[in-house]
Amino acid sequence: MFLSIIDFVAKILYMRKYFLLLIIALGLGGGFWYYRHRSESGSKIDLPPAQNYQDFVEIDNSDNASTTTTTTVQINQPVIAVKTSVNLEIPFSSQAPTANWEQPFQDACEEAAVLMVDYYYQNKNLPDKQTVEKLLVDMVKWQEDNWGEHANLPVARLADFVLATFNYRPVVIDDLTVAKIKNYLNQGLPVIVPANGKKLANPNFRNGGPVYHMLVIKGYIDDKFITNDPGTRKGADFIYSQTNLMESIADWDTKEAAASGSKKALILYRD
Repeated sequence: MFLSIIDFVAKILYMRKYFLLLIIALGLGGGFWYYRHRSESGSKIDLPPAQNYQDFVEIDNSDNASTTTTTTVQINQPVIAVKTSVNLEIPFSSQAPTANWEQPFQDACEEAAVLMVDYYYQNKNLPDKQTVEKLLVDMVKWQEDNWGEHANLPVARLADFVLATFNYRPVVIDDLTVAKIKNYLNQGLPVIVPANGKKLANPNFRNGGPVYHMLVIKGYIDDKFITNDPGTRKGADFIYSQTNLMESIADWDTKEAAASGSKKALILYRD
């Protein structure tokens, strides 16, 4: 009987030893995964010197696209000399500039992305947070007054909004690739992209990220994209790996009510 008890205790200790080893292994593995996941995006790197729009005005974009006012066109994009890095000097604002994440700011990423690009083209800093908040509210109100709602905007719908309210020629880019993004950035053109926020490797997102999101790609270096991501107050110059961002880019599908559409982008041209 005594030996049976000893054997039983020995077995328990033996099992506990391997259980503890399993817990340690899982902890180390999880830590390694988190490190790689975290380091892939948002990592601090030495950014290229920022360039404002005036640095690119000598580039003639007159042949980049058709002069039609339609919001979706096919582009014979000129190939610009490859650069090792680009960083556009785009001012940043969160979509909730005063940290009020109630509606409409919870879903104002599209408006914030357009606003940042607009001020970049004007070569101006964004105004104070309260004024930016009012600008976003006014953009939302226009949609409610003219479209009857403030909803998630597919890229083409956002182009319609820009065409109606800003002095730009919006062009929807289909079949988006890394090479296309870099080519536009090389011309000083910010790239507005839609994304499935649940796939974006951004540790600053709450609840795993938004179902649908929109952000501005403002540069690149090595295998990384530099972005202004309005979905967090820490979104200025936020770094995503090219792999993660390309995997996340997806247009809003209104029928499925999901970010499951094709890879598109929006470019705003100053004519």
